[in-house]
Amino acid sequence: MTIDTAGHDLLFREARTHNKWKSDPVSDETLHELYDLLKWGPTSANSSPARFVFVRSKEGKEKLAPALSSGNLKRP
Repeated sequence: MTIDTAGHDLLFREARTHNKWKSDPVSDETLHELYDLLKWGPTSANSSPARFVFVRSKEGKEKLAPALSSGNLKRP
């Protein structure tokens, strides 16, 4: 399979890491689609060690905050 220029742009040239919460909610359908893609990704020795947690509530995000790097925390 060959990846065209648009695919290269999407994957490498225009892709960015986001490091802050969005205020608009993510639908259950979108989360299911994401998981369906993630579960097929390569893992160490095919052992599937990855665990995914989709945090949606304000309370959940507050509980997760101490584990985040400083770049992922809201700045005043």
